[in-house]
Amino acid sequence: MAYLETLGSYIVYAAVVLAYIWIAKKWRDLATTKFDDDREIEQNSNIAVGLRRFGLYLGLAIGMSAALAGETSGFVNDLKMLAIDGALVLVMMMIARFFNDTIILRGISNDDEALAGNAAVGLIEAGSYIATGLIMFGAFTGGGGTILQGYLSAMLFAALGQISLLIFFEAYEFSTSFNVRKQVKMANPAAGLAVGCMLVAMGIILRASITGDFQGWLVDIKSFALSTGYGILLLLLFRKIIDWLFLPHTTLQIAVEREQNVAAVAVTQACILALAIIIAGVI
Repeated sequence: MAYLETLGSYIVYAAVVLAYIWIAKKWRDLATTKFDDDREIEQNSNIAVGLRRFGLYLGLAIGMSAALAGETSGFVNDLKMLAIDGALVLVMMMIARFFNDTIILRGISNDDEALAGNAAVGLIEAGSYIATGLIMFGAFTGGGGTILQGYLSAMLFAALGQISLLIFFEAYEFSTSFNVRKQVKMANPAAGLAVGCMLVAMGIILRASITGDFQGWLVDIKSFALSTGYGILLLLLFRKIIDWLFLPHTTLQIAVEREQNVAAVAVTQACILALAIIIAGVI
């Protein structure tokens, strides 16, 4: 009987997450007025639109999974936390979409580019959503303080994490050897993969920077700022080193701009993501 009860609780948790994913789908269906997302995905095999949804759904589930991490508080309490966290994660996804449109890809009409099948836009949006999900996971993980303090802390650090993600993108664009937005407008999938993976890598580090018990506002903010600063510096530094080591016969600029070499970018970005996991494990 205990096994059946456990299985039943798992089914309910999965159903709640699936319900929020469905709500996210309906939100994006309504928000996209220039085309029918379902038609683009199902009939036109539009990879850009598919990638957008891939990142949104995955990021939402990652953020919500924090409610089920660690020790259980009982089925009813866990279910309540999952439902509340789901609503807050969905709101943060909406905010992430706004930042993605107005800052990360400013000057580019994301919907127009997605309709044209621009995979670069889809990859960057997917990376932004997944990074936001990782940030929310960190924000909802940990204990200490009252329930109100917990949620206020979660939303504060979720906002700080999103701002840090944008700062990282600007620093990455400044330090990179190719013009990100120009390459995105040219529908260069190699550029989209490079940027999308860097956003996910930063999201991994931000998750670790935020995760932890509430120790007090000043202590937590200071710890977050230091960890995030170290993470940004290490990612930008090792990105250069990884390019030198794993692209011995070319450069990232040539691989992206001249060749649109997705294979070469995939190799280097896998190393970046691996490094981010290690950095997150020690900060």
